[in-house]
Amino acid sequence: MKSILLAPVLLGIIVEVHAGACLIESDDGHEPIRLCQENMTIPQDLFENSFCQPDIPERSFKIEMVDTCPTGAYGICEGSRTDGVGYQQSIYYYSNASDAPVLKAYCEKISRGRWVEPRAQ
Repeated sequence: MKSILLAPVLLGIIVEVHAGACLIESDDGHEPIRLCQENMTIPQDLFENSFCQPDIPERSFKIEMVDTCPTGAYGICEGSRTDGVGYQQSIYYYSNASDAPVLKAYCEKISRGRWVEPRAQ
C-alpha cells in the first residue's frame, strides 16, 4: 500500500525537476527571432545552461526563464529531440509564420517531433 501512495509523490517530483521553459528573443537589428523551448525531460541545469543558450554568430538574444511558453505560436514542435541526445523538449515558434513549412519538415524528419499548429486545433 505504501508504494501505491508513494508513486504519485515521486511522479510529482520528477515532473517538477524537468518543468520550465525559456523564451528566446533576438535583441539585435537583424531579422527578428522569437521562440520558446519548453522542457520535457532535460535536467534543469543542462536545460538552462546549454539548451537555452543559442549560439548563432553575429546574433544576440534576450533569454527569459518562464514557467510555460506563451500563447500565440504559429507552430509547435512537440517532443523535439537533438541528434545523439535522448532528451525531449517542445519548441514554440512565433516570429515568421512563412518559415512554417521548413520548420515542420525539420521537426518531423530531423527532430522526430510532432508538428502542431495551435490555430488549427
